[in-house]
Amino acid sequence: MLALIKFMKTKTYSFIIVGLLFFSCNSNNSEESESTKNNEPNKEEIMEDPEFVIVKEYPMDEWGGAQPELTLRESGNAWLITEVPPFEDEDGNELFDDEDFPEGLEFEKLIADYIGTDVIRDDREVFIIENATEEQCLKVVEFFANYWDLRKEEYKMKKEN
Repeated sequence: MLALIKFMKTKTYSFIIVGLLFFSCNSNNSEESESTKNNEPNKEEIMEDPEFVIVKEYPMDEWGGAQPELTLRESGNAWLITEVPPFEDEDGNELFDDEDFPEGLEFEKLIADYIGTDVIRDDREVFIIENATEEQCLKVVEFFANYWDLRKEEYKMKKEN
């Protein structure tokens, strides 16, 4: 230890050693500091978040040329991801926008009415059912399987006009 102190007395070597210590400490934390600076979770945090851990996937039939996905998450919430509007109607006619599929603007309400609980629209094509039960998830599958038969007349009429 005494030899190290004598060695450090010269300014040049002290500067070099302090610089090396500084850069080695910073390089060890560079990945962590990048995610911390941006307030973004790192990959491990995302994989451990119960909202992103899929517990069960519910098979669903194609719907209007799109493939809906319904998953139950470790958090207890069910996530439904689907195209709204779908690509085509029950007759195979292309749907281009909200005029062709007016119920798309209140689609979460239609799902909620059918399954008997609130549905949160997280994004245009992402719907969340908080604390979903098995019965509610199966009702969502049923809703999509029978949608064109269940479609309200008011929406069919808007399309025809």
